[in-house]
Amino acid sequence: MKTIERKGKSTSTIIAAFMKEFNYSLDDFKFEVTDEGKSGFLKLFGGKPAKVNFMVSDVSDKMTAYTRKFLQLINTECGDVTVKVKDNTYFISILKTKDAGFLIGKDARFLDSMQHLLNQMINKAEKKQYRIVLDVDGYRERRLEALSGKVKSIAEKVKATGRSITLEPLHAAHRRIVHQLVEKDPDIRTMTIGEGEFKRVVILSATKGKSSSRPPQQRRHKKSQSE
Repeated sequence: MKTIERKGKSTSTIIAAFMKEFNYSLDDFKFEVTDEGKSGFLKLFGGKPAKVNFMVSDVSDKMTAYTRKFLQLINTECGDVTVKVKDNTYFISILKTKDAGFLIGKDARFLDSMQHLLNQMINKAEKKQYRIVLDVDGYRERRLEALSGKVKSIAEKVKATGRSITLEPLHAAHRRIVHQLVEKDPDIRTMTIGEGEFKRVVILSATKGKSSSRPPQQRRHKKSQSE
């Protein structure tokens, strides 16, 4: 909730001007008259402007409200919903819920679907493009740590043996993470194989078999690419 102060000749003119400035209706804000002002002598001398404080929900408040409303619609309770902003991305966290497994779903498909819907709902309501990442009880961070550890272990095996290793099917966000992790090591590279949403990433030596032809539907990644 943010507070905006406005001054003017009268409270009515201040409120009318504020609504026109932001294209608000009376339901979009709350207000408090902090000074009703005073007319000066002949309306020229000794006058004092009226002051009004307007309380307006910021976008983080609205994101919290949308998330809670969505959880109510699917009959799910949670202890808290927090919103943090970093690098123009809004991170919404659903905390202390008894239904974490349900909200995450298999391979985080339900979590990703909720995230997509919240992005659509909020961006449409606000008429502005926000990037929103939804998480439940720190799942995404734990998944990133687990995936990073796995990729590191596989990378060491590939460098030691020279043999490529294919990961299990991953959705695009996790494939990007693998590519980003591998591109930091000049001795290995990645290749994407398969079709559909859940493709596979192959980790292979960057120095062995460079001249070999690549099979169809395979794509070499020298650098991280969006898929």
